[in-house]
Amino acid sequence: MEVNNIKRKLVIKDIHDPIEAEKLEYIQRKAWRVENVVPSHVFIATATVSGIVKGAYVDDDLVGFVYGFLGKFSGELCHYSHELAVLPKYQNYNIGYLLKMEQRKSCLNNGLNLIVWTYDPLQSKNAYLNLNKLGVIIKTYYINHYGKMKDEINRGIPSDRFMVEWWIRSRWVREGESSKMKFFEDYPYKEDVSLALEAEKQDDIVFPRIMGKKSDIVGVEIPSDINHLKKIDLKITRQWREATRKVFRRYFSRAYVAYRYLRFKHDNWRGIYLLKRNFDVNNYDNV
Repeated sequence: MEVNNIKRKLVIKDIHDPIEAEKLEYIQRKAWRVENVVPSHVFIATATVSGIVKGAYVDDDLVGFVYGFLGKFSGELCHYSHELAVLPKYQNYNIGYLLKMEQRKSCLNNGLNLIVWTYDPLQSKNAYLNLNKLGVIIKTYYINHYGKMKDEINRGIPSDRFMVEWWIRSRWVREGESSKMKFFEDYPYKEDVSLALEAEKQDDIVFPRIMGKKSDIVGVEIPSDINHLKKIDLKITRQWREATRKVFRRYFSRAYVAYRYLRFKHDNWRGIYLLKRNFDVNNYDNV
């Protein structure tokens, strides 16, 4: 399948039918390799009271969904986007991004300014989608937010999470500034970046090394495939959780904001978060 072919066939629409809602349980299990899922009746209840439950269809087959409801974060009325899932077979076709854009459209139509959700700071694919493609910012870190989790992806390490803020009417999002580059080598201010956490590779293992440097722009590197690392060395994976927790909480407490996640052209085993002090989604330069 080609990406353009999938785009031509893709249809995103609201889900209200209980039979369709039952399929969302299957998608959760397949996407996250987990048995305990949000039950279908919760999706129906959410849709009934104007929450968002949107499904992505390819050739009339339901292959992904986004789901959320109204909430409040830091005193701001917002949409809380609780789940985004796509079947593994379709995960590299931009469907997650397109679902989020439809979610944004609905929230704009409902007069909202903010969408929030959580994700694991060590999951690089989520980091790239959220920061690079969507233009979220991050300044909140939760320790073991969901407690002990038993699914294959989260088992064995604390469930630390970022709370992302997607300011959907902001200049940063409207102008798509975050998506104008993919690689750190192309970042025009890379010489101004001080590494707070470095990724070092020895054989097939990627180790964290805390640098502790300070500047206006700070870089935090992570492995590009924490799930692979977890399979071969759980101890090092836990070290990554502890190191990133320490670094992100330190800089967030000093008014730094994560605003980019970039890949490397050649060292594809790592990626880098960029944090800037007092970053403003409506008033920024040198970013």
